[in-house]
Amino acid sequence: MIQYRAFRTWQAMQKRSNNSILALSVGANHARREMSQAPDPEVRARMLLNAVPLTERLDVTAAEATKIFESAATDMAFLAIPQVMALHIELCVETIVECQRFPSLIRRKGAPGKWQVPDLHEALRFGKAETSADELLDFCLKLRNAMMHGAGKVNEKVTKRWERLSPAAVARWQSLAGRPFTYTKVGVLPTLGWPEIMATLAVTKESAHEINGRVRGALTRAQWAEVIARDYRDSTTVGRRRFNAAPAGHGVAGPELDRVVQRLQGHAMTYYPDLAMTPAELRAGRDAVR
Repeated sequence: MIQYRAFRTWQAMQKRSNNSILALSVGANHARREMSQAPDPEVRARMLLNAVPLTERLDVTAAEATKIFESAATDMAFLAIPQVMALHIELCVETIVECQRFPSLIRRKGAPGKWQVPDLHEALRFGKAETSADELLDFCLKLRNAMMHGAGKVNEKVTKRWERLSPAAVARWQSLAGRPFTYTKVGVLPTLGWPEIMATLAVTKESAHEINGRVRGALTRAQWAEVIARDYRDSTTVGRRRFNAAPAGHGVAGPELDRVVQRLQGHAMTYYPDLAMTPAELRAGRDAVR
């Protein structure tokens, strides 16, 4: 699969977020089990976890600590879901910035960092029909907004978006979370925990892969050659120095220019193998962005 630079960066950051969230889940569950198995529920938690840094600040009993670790999943959801969504929004912004280099792709003007988030998603559909991942991403956005601006309490935007989800989107969420999105009424906290965190991670991952596929289909081969050349040039300081080592537009006259094209070929084969770009295409892409 083609992976332009913004997508590769997003993958690395999401993997880190995923692993961090799983580590927190493992840690909280392990600590809860240790507390629940304490011979005396009134013993101080810091005595049972004295080998763990910062537990000296946990001035509660084992019984009280058990309840704290049981609620950790809910507390983490209110922190993790906004963070996961922020990461995905950043991917959308960077992708649109790249696509704006080609005027026919993104008609809306202005800096995408100042757009409303739904406008980002609509632009990156390139006129394609909304998918289940698109629906669920919008739902996660509404949920994130409630967490950020409404103390996490369900509002009408969240409930209405959930009720408007297609049966396929609802089924997909339940398969990811292992349970439906549950709330009692507007103005009350919903049921949140590790299942909702992992579902949000999965939704953003599916959406990112769809965006990646749409971008692939939207760009011509000449435009992809420019993307590859710019990607190589901007990846590292060494890449920029080598990229600018010879004048553009001289064909294959100079040996240094040949080496630059060879480096572009290596970059293309590593990150864009499905395109099978030719030396002539890569040379033209280099000349276009230099």
